[in-house]
Amino acid sequence: MHLLRRSTLGLLGALPAMAETRLWPGRAIRCIVPSATGGYDAYARLIAPRLAELLGQPVVIDNRPGANGTIGMQEVQRSPPDGYTILFGHIGAITINTSIYRNMPLDPVKDLAPVTVAVASPLVWVVDPATPFQTMPALVERVKAEPGRWRYALPSSGSINHLVVEDFKRRHGLDMPAVPYRGTPQAQMDVIAGQVPIMLDSLGAGYGHIAGGRFRALAVTAAERSDRLPAVPSMMELGLDRREYVAWYAYMMPKGTPPEVIQRLNQAVNQILGEPAMIGRLRDLGAAPRHTTPAEALAFMQSEQRTFESIAHAGRIEVE
Repeated sequence: MHLLRRSTLGLLGALPAMAETRLWPGRAIRCIVPSATGGYDAYARLIAPRLAELLGQPVVIDNRPGANGTIGMQEVQRSPPDGYTILFGHIGAITINTSIYRNMPLDPVKDLAPVTVAVASPLVWVVDPATPFQTMPALVERVKAEPGRWRYALPSSGSINHLVVEDFKRRHGLDMPAVPYRGTPQAQMDVIAGQVPIMLDSLGAGYGHIAGGRFRALAVTAAERSDRLPAVPSMMELGLDRREYVAWYAYMMPKGTPPEVIQRLNQAVNQILGEPAMIGRLRDLGAAPRHTTPAEALAFMQSEQRTFESIAHAGRIEVE
């Protein structure tokens, strides 16, 4: 009798949570972007209105910058796993930070629940047009012949740009010092001004300068050429990289969020990213949609984490 009573009470206690799951979402959803306004939150803001239409509730973007994304991710980690707080995070915060920062307070891949990898944008090697570099192989040859002379603009220490360039230098035996900046616009301006000759930029951030003739694009880091830059070869095509490197952005939720909630959000986001209008608007931003299941997103993040851990270890890259 007592066992039956305890079981019944336990079931009754679970009913509100079960009902909440079935009705999800029943109120506004907060989407935390762990960066300042004006960056990659453009993707989250582009997707949010359509996501609100499909889910029937407002999706409010909440920028929480700081500590290269860690502050915003901790906010998501501490939130109730009820489906009303989601993360739209970037590759660095999710899979690179754990390899380059000491005493990280969380491992996002383990401590959060992946929903889907939603958007990806290739990186592009660019140079000041006044330099002699017409191709990426020519750049490698010249930099190797003149060690220490040719510097590159580093928009952010610990970013994917940082790790990809340092890995490239190590693999090709290049002495190409970094000139660190506090953000992409500052780095771009010095390349345009001829102060620093080389930069690995994101296609989304750099396309306007390429189109305007202020940058010369030498190669993209995706597996294939970009539709935006069809005349520019890929690093893999040139035999200079063994794999592609892209900046990607993903949705995650607090650990313990009901699987059916994660699945519904996954389906909604993937539906949006398959719509021609959304594909076109992302393309205008130099990006492209990705479509993954939660399980595929987790496996991809784990693979990326191993890759950048290996790069950081080989290059002895740490950020204070």
